[in-house]
Amino acid sequence: MVKKQGVVGWLSTALRSGRSALVVAFGILACPMSRAVSLDSIVNLPAMGIPVINYTPETSWEFGAAAQGYFCLPGQQKTSIVQLDGAYTLKHQWYVNTLGTVYFGGRTPWQLQYRAGYNHRPTAFYGIGNQGTTGIGMLRSGLPFDLKRGYVDVQTRISVGGNWSVGPLFDFQHQHTGLPDSLTAHPPSTQWGLGIVAQYDTRDRVYYPTRGLFFKAALTHYERALGSSARITMLHIDLRQFVPLPYDFTWAWQFRSQCAMSAGDTPYPMLPGLGGQDGLRGINKSMFRDDLMMALQTEMRIPIWTIFRATVFAGIGDVYDIHDWQWAVPKISYGLGLRMSINRAKVNIRFDLARSNVDPRWDTAKAYSFYLTATEAF
Repeated sequence: MVKKQGVVGWLSTALRSGRSALVVAFGILACPMSRAVSLDSIVNLPAMGIPVINYTPETSWEFGAAAQGYFCLPGQQKTSIVQLDGAYTLKHQWYVNTLGTVYFGGRTPWQLQYRAGYNHRPTAFYGIGNQGTTGIGMLRSGLPFDLKRGYVDVQTRISVGGNWSVGPLFDFQHQHTGLPDSLTAHPPSTQWGLGIVAQYDTRDRVYYPTRGLFFKAALTHYERALGSSARITMLHIDLRQFVPLPYDFTWAWQFRSQCAMSAGDTPYPMLPGLGGQDGLRGINKSMFRDDLMMALQTEMRIPIWTIFRATVFAGIGDVYDIHDWQWAVPKISYGLGLRMSINRAKVNIRFDLARSNVDPRWDTAKAYSFYLTATEAF
């Protein structure tokens, strides 16, 4: 379970137990906006707060909050966003996190993207590879463990003309998995990384585009001479396109790939993973990990009424060992979603219902995944 999901875990538990959770969850998200008495005031809020109420068997109940602010700096038309969130569980586990993307104007526009925080949260070890080592798909439970992780990621990109921007990046990670060395062969690790990022962006808006192309490539190198525990080079590629269709429909697709190149000593939490609320929905986050991840997903975004929209989505992808490539049946996910716009930047409250071919069962709620969060998957 990831921190951005907030109400997601609570919603999924409620739905699986037959409660009318969708109405309740949207009511909770509307609480911070109770002072807004008209549609215009709702969709033009410069900031909002979201209660975090979450439940998983590993954490028990989790309570917290997330605050988001939206603004445009002088000389810049793109909307910047900053966020602060945190939560605490009844099992004394917690996280704090801040992230944001700030667009600066001027003669040479540039942008700052950052993410920093610390978490002490449970997750599960499902093995390494596209087949796994502890069973088949979601039928397996995984080996629970506590992941203690601190991180700082900073990227700056300067416009170089023609919708391109290029700049340096810095990444720091310190993590302790709490797993036996016999499973991962990796003690606590500290990674210091430097790299470069290039981006091409013609989207009409950042948070819910209706047209345009987006491409981003980031190369990060972690070197022992910088104090890193392992020598690793990470490559991340993200390509998206948004195509306007008649009647205000939008067709969107994304190809995403991540590769970890090392001498086989990549720390387990840094291995590219498949699944989660922003990956192949319907597959547990990072259930499948290996040196290389590739995924393609697509959505049809459908207008309903004023601030409400629907979506139909599907995705396909898998992970691979670049040192011992083995073919497997790709993982496929699909589902339906509902969107509610909450401000003029078109930031949405997102509810998705998804399933995948990882679990072939149709007659149990455990084969379905529920997500309730803010912003789009891509």
